[in-house]
Amino acid sequence: MTVHIEEMTSEVTVVEGELPLSPKQIDKLVKLVVSCIADKKREATRSREATQLKRQSSAPFEPGT
Repeated sequence: MTVHIEEMTSEVTVVEGELPLSPKQIDKLVKLVVSCIADKKREATRSREATQLKRQSSAPFEPGT
């Protein structure tokens, strides 16, 4: 079965019979993975924005005011 989570695609195998994890544990694991992916994406965006050159101008400096 193919699982697609935003930018990640992975192939997984499902074994018939009892699952080694409870549905609650699986849900917690999925939330953790999604959270980690979001954190990495946020950090990459933050890093890219921190090193980006920005063009802007400020008001002219008026001496004596």
